[in-house]
Amino acid sequence: MKPTSIISLIVAVLLVIVGLVTCFIAQNMAQSNGEQLFADHVNGNISISEEIDLDNLERISVVFSSGKVNIYGNCDTPGADHYSEVSKIELINFKENYYTLTRSSNLLSFDETGDITSMLKFWENGFSFKGMRYILNMEQIREFIEQHKKNQEKDEDREKQINIYLTKEALEKATENGEESLGLKQIQITARGAGGCEVKIDNMRINTDYNIVADSVSLTVSQTRTDSFINIKADGDAASKKADVKMENSVIGYLNIRADELNFSSTSLHVRNELKFTSKTGAIVFASPVRLSTYNMDIRSKGRIQIDGTDMSSPYSYVSGSGNPMFTIESEEADVNCYEADGSSGFENP
Repeated sequence: MKPTSIISLIVAVLLVIVGLVTCFIAQNMAQSNGEQLFADHVNGNISISEEIDLDNLERISVVFSSGKVNIYGNCDTPGADHYSEVSKIELINFKENYYTLTRSSNLLSFDETGDITSMLKFWENGFSFKGMRYILNMEQIREFIEQHKKNQEKDEDREKQINIYLTKEALEKATENGEESLGLKQIQITARGAGGCEVKIDNMRINTDYNIVADSVSLTVSQTRTDSFINIKADGDAASKKADVKMENSVIGYLNIRADELNFSSTSLHVRNELKFTSKTGAIVFASPVRLSTYNMDIRSKGRIQIDGTDMSSPYSYVSGSGNPMFTIESEEADVNCYEADGSSGFENP
């Protein structure tokens, strides 16, 4: 080997050592300041979180392959099941270099690319790279040397999860000017993989659109109020292949679900304006805390249609009421069961 090559090799090794030492020092400094420089490794899961500033934030967008998305409102309420003192987004089992998390003037965007292109990005106006600290850090090197990963599940086998925590103060601030406030207008969740997504919306009291785009959707909504929309469908104008939806103790302005197979159940759900279901098969159970006669209902299905336990198929449709809200249920053969509940849920009436 030529002397110049030896010198170059020595310099390269020294630079790597200096870089590793710098990363180690930076990690300790960040920890001492309460900042998370690298992802935590807890019980075989990878977790990293960032605080969310809701000032002028109008939209949150999540685009990923598949997994869970949990949206917790009023998370700083004492005794809350999912408590957090600050508004934040928590990413579980996502590799640092395989996603982008950005904040523009009015948009918070998470995008999982799933390949090496997320590490190195070339734009028209320059080059973007998160940094070598995400590739070479003491935790990853330790795992590599000790072959720790051999005793863990493969990364791709770990369930990916995104938790969004929004404090009561932040939500109240977003709506303090009433309808004129910019506020948080939309939360968009897009799952590109065949596995779809499992979404939970809990204790959200803000007029926000929730748009869920996936081939397969499992949605649970509880203690939530919005005069706006909850929409479920697949990409484009297509219907999801399957949607399992459960709603309880909530007030919704508009509810629109398009799925080949729709399984829906509700308890103490108030729909202020319009409910529209389009499906081929499934089971739809709707329990209302008010008189069903006040609803304008149009149900069409070759499945069994029951209203308060009475078979109302004639033979394939049931129409009742003349005012708002409007319920339109169109299904080829789903069973539809609408009945009155006592409404004693303890949730604040609309």
